[in-house]
Amino acid sequence: MEYKINTIEDLLLVILVILMIGVALMLIFVILQTNSTTKRLIAYKTGQTYEEFDFGKWWKKITGTTVSVKDEKEILLDHDYDGIKELDNHLPPWWLNLFYITIIFSVAYLLIFHVWKKAPLSGEEYEISMEKARKEVEAYQAQQGNAIDENSVSLTLEDTKALANGKSIFDANCAACHGANGEGTVGPNLTDEYWLHGGGINNVFKTIKYGVPEKGMISWQSTIKPKDMQDVANYILSLQASKPANGKAPEGELFVVAADSTAQQ
Repeated sequence: MEYKINTIEDLLLVILVILMIGVALMLIFVILQTNSTTKRLIAYKTGQTYEEFDFGKWWKKITGTTVSVKDEKEILLDHDYDGIKELDNHLPPWWLNLFYITIIFSVAYLLIFHVWKKAPLSGEEYEISMEKARKEVEAYQAQQGNAIDENSVSLTLEDTKALANGKSIFDANCAACHGANGEGTVGPNLTDEYWLHGGGINNVFKTIKYGVPEKGMISWQSTIKPKDMQDVANYILSLQASKPANGKAPEGELFVVAADSTAQQ
């Protein structure tokens, strides 16, 4: 899980954590020094010999190598396997401590993740991450969709999902004037090749967006999102040559796709 510093509060939190770690290290140093001084005073008062800290001895003890090679005969066991001798070596303290830590960790893990369920398991983390990513993708796509205008609108007649969305919006907002199948009633027939305000995806989108107030068609740009207007425009173009019953007579001018057009109907 990555952590990004995005605000001044995040930066202050990081600085605070660093300061707390520094203070903790200083306290540990002070405690060790106090402990050493106390032991030295006790040894002085009692007439005992105080041994200063020896890193070499400490390292041998922690790694389990306190017996040198020349003194191995002192821990030699009476076992002989084809000339291989066995020493009575104990497990290194670091290994034992690490083993105990794994036991403590496993118990804590079991309680936190499986009993108390205070944190998600790896599978749940994956699902959470995927859901977060899905929402981010949707937000990005929505942002991209809001950037669509009459110049950048795309022809997506192969996108069945977009056409279904366009049909539902058309049925709810456009069918009253243009007919359930685009045959035309108050408004013009949308299934023939004649257009009052220009054919093709760009012109149809523009007409939907800005409307034709003088002829009673309102502007939909404040009601329908740009992506949805694109879907409606594509749905209208998908009705071309469908020849519905009771189709209204053609109005406007014949629109012919230019020979060099790239899918702009």
